[in-house]
Amino acid sequence: MNDTLPRVARVVVASPLPQLDRELEYEIPIELRERIGVGMRVAVPLRTSNRQLQGFVVALEQAAEYGGKLASITELVSIARVLTPEIAGLARAVADRQAGCAADVLRLAIPARSVRVEQRWLEAQAARDDTDDQAAPASTEDQASADQAATSVAAQPTPAVTAVLEDPEAALVPMYGADAAALLARGSAARLAIDAPVGVDAGVPRSLFALAAVAAARVRAGESVILAVPDYRDVELALKALGRFLETSRIRRLDTRAKPAERYAAFLACLYDTPGVVVGTRSVIYAPASRLGAVLVWDDGDESFTEQLAPYASTRDVALLRAERESLTLVFAAHTPSLEVARLVGMHWLTPVPLARPEAPKVISGSQALAEETPAAHARIPALAWQEARRALEHGPVLLQVVRAGYIPSLSCARCRTPARCTVCGGALEFARPSAPPSCRVCDALHPEWQCPECGDKRLRNTSLGAERTAEELGRAFPGTRVVVADGASETVSIDDRPCLVVATRGAEPVPTSGYAGIVLLDTERSLAQERLDAGVDALRGWSNAAALAHPNAKVVIVGGETPAAHALRTWQQPEYATRELSERRELHFPPAVRVVALTGTDEEVRRALSTLEAVPELQPGGALQVLGPTPQEVGSRAVIKFGYALGTPLAKALKSELVRSATSRRPRVAGRGGGHASTLRVRFDPPGIF
Repeated sequence: MNDTLPRVARVVVASPLPQLDRELEYEIPIELRERIGVGMRVAVPLRTSNRQLQGFVVALEQAAEYGGKLASITELVSIARVLTPEIAGLARAVADRQAGCAADVLRLAIPARSVRVEQRWLEAQAARDDTDDQAAPASTEDQASADQAATSVAAQPTPAVTAVLEDPEAALVPMYGADAAALLARGSAARLAIDAPVGVDAGVPRSLFALAAVAAARVRAGESVILAVPDYRDVELALKALGRFLETSRIRRLDTRAKPAERYAAFLACLYDTPGVVVGTRSVIYAPASRLGAVLVWDDGDESFTEQLAPYASTRDVALLRAERESLTLVFAAHTPSLEVARLVGMHWLTPVPLARPEAPKVISGSQALAEETPAAHARIPALAWQEARRALEHGPVLLQVVRAGYIPSLSCARCRTPARCTVCGGALEFARPSAPPSCRVCDALHPEWQCPECGDKRLRNTSLGAERTAEELGRAFPGTRVVVADGASETVSIDDRPCLVVATRGAEPVPTSGYAGIVLLDTERSLAQERLDAGVDALRGWSNAAALAHPNAKVVIVGGETPAAHALRTWQQPEYATRELSERRELHFPPAVRVVALTGTDEEVRRALSTLEAVPELQPGGALQVLGPTPQEVGSRAVIKFGYALGTPLAKALKSELVRSATSRRPRVAGRGGGHASTLRVRFDPPGIF
């Protein structure tokens, strides 16, 4: 027996239990010692519950730190090394920052296994290894072609490769100048916040075209790149842009909308040595790209980048962690920078990169027309907007952006204006379609005999109109004109330049080949009236992204009164708006000037967690923590803690210890008796929409 073979494996088990969030030592059976490797999937026993768990090997050792007898690995599930050391370290860092479990992060990072796909990938790997042993090293182009053939099962819809690919760095020079273009294309460990260009180039927003050029330039220089975008529409458009610069074999799509087998095959393709660009939505930030040199994030403030699963780390925060750990170039781009990026720019942690020549769409306000036309003061679409829409329809498509999807998504009592609510679940009532009875937006319960609980009236009035109702009204106002509805349920990504009316919700606007001939932004007051701290910056982001799709000769009409957000749009000074907003939040101690953590659970669990924090020395000087609550909830209590960024590490560590203590201190169940209950304590750092 070879004494140099490893005897002990450190394993991260796939369990959300906080008490198991550590590397567990297991003995390697003799028959597995020559085959096992770091990054492979294994099955291991869990003695406390007498069951098997899967996990990943993160280290191999000759001897164990634990002095007692080790349990043995039950099975080597797969010899594919799907967990790279970089991703293992990133998962640990993200979990520590969020007081979460590394296993939860790995669940987001590594797709579900497909045995068939994995076997084909392993066979392709073995064939490549044999070829490398028998022949001279292949050129980069040959290797890329081999990668593409080996991962044919992962084929995604990508643009056809043109006969002559464009030079990406040459495309960047007119936008940012020669020096900035060189920094974007070849700079090492640069941290940049770039201004996004406006307009549309051959059916692709120039903002995504610029990021595609940055990614392609770095791939041609021998680096891999991760490009994170908010949703599948942006993925499709980014792929179209990348096809102008790179061969299809260099473009990898890691999209959660793909079928499991396709997604796993695309993930495995990222493990090849050939440099390429990996495009996807929020979980793409964990892609195991080889020779990774840069991470690019488009519109990091978009709510789609907010992770819905524990430990709830946003794409932006993971990008910051990964760039720092791996010394990567990090690029954020947006028309309206997030307040978090504005904070980092103000700290000089991110370097702003302006456009070589300022660009802005022509934005005009509809407020003047409203003031002059008293009868139309309450019109949803004022005369000026109608005139511009009619004029623009002679030249191409016209966009009307609305806030809400559906037909009539909000109702209230016609007499006392009390919002109409479902008697089953409390959700808001809506008219889902013409002549339909009111129904609940949450549980779909019908309420044909609704009666106001306040005044008893049975009449309903519209409090907002959705995209479908708006499209219906426009169809009557513009007979014979094609009307396209684009909302969250729509799959329309692009349209041609033929005249039509497009009614779209924010973020769902299809992209015309040459840009919109006219744009009207509706319901602006309703966008700003939402009871959220981020209502203004989110509204400005949605307006800006729509306005940026205008043709150079088009006009953008914003309907509504003059507000700071509307002024920032008209003057195209979104960074200044973000800076002012951030300054106000510093004075009021609101995020992102400070960080926030929310604790929920039973009254006793929340009080005990707060008591634990009082005993941590690092958290005491100068009253650094501001505790709001606990306040009663429908179930249990909630406390909100504001804290400075420097206290993030000790606070997360203390709360993680409390989660472990709470999870392991419950009374055990006894056969035939009641008792025992799982801990309900939950910790969420930086929860969105809490203020």
